[in-house]
Amino acid sequence: MGRLGILLIILAISNQVQCWLFDDLHLCSRDEDCGYCSSGGRCIHHHHELAKRCECTENHTPPTTRTSTVTTTTTTTTTTQPLLPLDCSNQKISVIESIAEHLHVEDKRVGACPGTNKHQTSEALVINKCNATARSFWTRGPKTVKELCSEGTITAYTPISTFYSNEINTAGFFIKCLEDKGLEIAFQTCQEAPMITLLNDTTSPRASDFYQIYILP
Repeated sequence: MGRLGILLIILAISNQVQCWLFDDLHLCSRDEDCGYCSSGGRCIHHHHELAKRCECTENHTPPTTRTSTVTTTTTTTTTTQPLLPLDCSNQKISVIESIAEHLHVEDKRVGACPGTNKHQTSEALVINKCNATARSFWTRGPKTVKELCSEGTITAYTPISTFYSNEINTAGFFIKCLEDKGLEIAFQTCQEAPMITLLNDTTSPRASDFYQIYILP
């Protein structure tokens, strides 16, 4: 083979190498060499490389900005005040005096008796002696007075009441438990001044319908 043939072979190999370098390694000398990029490209020299290399537009990824979200949790603590029983044990003598005098006790924190301007309902006796809130702030205790009698956990002159929803209620003071499971209580009505009466489950009101009075917070 002559020198001309060898030279042609070298040139052919050089062209193949050049094509491989340009096509497979994306080497370039100018932007026009990046024609294989579908969206165009640029011939860029990277500082860590000796040769220039094509950088296609579609392969260029813009910097990513990360947004951090901080979630603040607020805890609300709700404190429920316990119900407390109405206590006026220091008014025992005053209650006894009203019974002995047999005079109505009035208090304008209660409504007037039907057909009159007298504020002397059964609630008036309890509210006046205990300096208590209006009946709308009352609620019944967890156990009936008869249950408290069985447990021996109720003392004389504890304020008590019925808590009917559709009937007239009666409030008064517990005096003592009776052997026949009845109650002895002190109360007044619009017609009757403070008095002591005996109740059982055949009377009106019934003994089993009375509860200790608790006050709503």
